[in-house]
Amino acid sequence: MKLMIAQTNPSRAEPVANLDALESLCRLAVEAKVDLIALPELAFTGYNIFERLDDLAEAIDGPIVTQVAKLANQYNLHVLFGLAERRDSGELSNVAILIDDNGKHLATYDKRYLWDREHQFFTAGKKPCVIDTRFGKLGLMICYDNEFPEVARELAQAGAQIILSPTANMLPNAERQVLQIRARAMDNQCFVACINRSGVEDNLYYCGNSIVADPDGEVLGRLGLTAGTMIVDIDFARIDESRTHQNYLSDLNLSRLDISNGADL
Repeated sequence: MKLMIAQTNPSRAEPVANLDALESLCRLAVEAKVDLIALPELAFTGYNIFERLDDLAEAIDGPIVTQVAKLANQYNLHVLFGLAERRDSGELSNVAILIDDNGKHLATYDKRYLWDREHQFFTAGKKPCVIDTRFGKLGLMICYDNEFPEVARELAQAGAQIILSPTANMLPNAERQVLQIRARAMDNQCFVACINRSGVEDNLYYCGNSIVADPDGEVLGRLGLTAGTMIVDIDFARIDESRTHQNYLSDLNLSRLDISNGADL
């Protein structure tokens, strides 16, 4: 699988302009024969929009998702992005949405661990999300989920070969973010990608440093502080290679079986 990480600096509260910028990224992805392009948390509205959520949150069939689906179909790309979703119940959710290369909506994942002010506006998700695609099984997290090892572990146990996490992480957390992503990948012996954003919104200074780590926790690609893209080839055969030496998930299950049988460990 060829993955493009799009570390963008979206214009706050200007979804039309940000969607226009996506088309340029799609053209670039097609030239590079990319399979999936991944964007940050709340990719088309900006993150610090809490006081404007009444205007900017959208239903799943709203203008943002509709336009992304159109571009995904036009350019034959899978697209992952973050959205503030308004449900029929009136609840708001911070979600990641995956659209396939036919413009079909494959999955919506609700952020499970809300951070800081998010508790005042969003409803936390409760379920993991692993999706079968034509190039493998994808698991989804969002930003603060990265900091809870249980989230990635649950996805890996459900078969995720790569975990994708749109984020809006801020300074001074760049190295902390890199360490966490490498740890989630190594602990679960799968690929993990963090798609962060750059730029400034009021007093929030986003730290960029999007990263892709392999099943041994090695860095396959990392961006800096400013907006940019990187393309990484994901070879899922690396997962089996990593698990040849030691298989954490298998050994974890064996240990649990031993405990349930009353073995003296």
